[in-house]
Amino acid sequence: MREYKERSVSIVVFSRTDFKERGFTLIELMIVIAILAILAVVAVGIYRHYFRTAFEVDPVSVLMSASAAMEDYYADHGTYPSQIEDLPGFDDGSKDNEYIIHNDRDPRRKFKIYIASANATAYSLKVENYATSEDWKIVWSLNCTAGAPVGSCKPVQEKGSGILRKLF
Repeated sequence: MREYKERSVSIVVFSRTDFKERGFTLIELMIVIAILAILAVVAVGIYRHYFRTAFEVDPVSVLMSASAAMEDYYADHGTYPSQIEDLPGFDDGSKDNEYIIHNDRDPRRKFKIYIASANATAYSLKVENYATSEDWKIVWSLNCTAGAPVGSCKPVQEKGSGILRKLF
């Protein structure tokens, strides 16, 4: 920037280099927008993966809790219950052998747990969602027998994305 003074009037003249340092060119702005778009696409992909994993973890933990409650019931009564409502913490007031884990408007996140079969020596628990599409259908089961070693009864994913399949 150069200043010229003539008769008490100050004139400011900007050189070409001074002008370039004051703003961004259109190319620079387009590059920044392209980088932000790429980051947004990556972030959405990571979020969807996280979302799908998160809504599969909770039903599995409920399945493990129900399994522990089944073993407690067996220790007290000498047989396994045939209704999920007979287990402490799983009684919703109905006798339909279904306990809703998440009562969500989205059927992909609305899960139910129920006793698929039970007798004096074995039981089978299932957790599944109400998904209308097979792409989002999740089904986990846990089968166990009386006298099985602690920790040997593990959940098995019958349907789902396979995200948690390698955990057990």
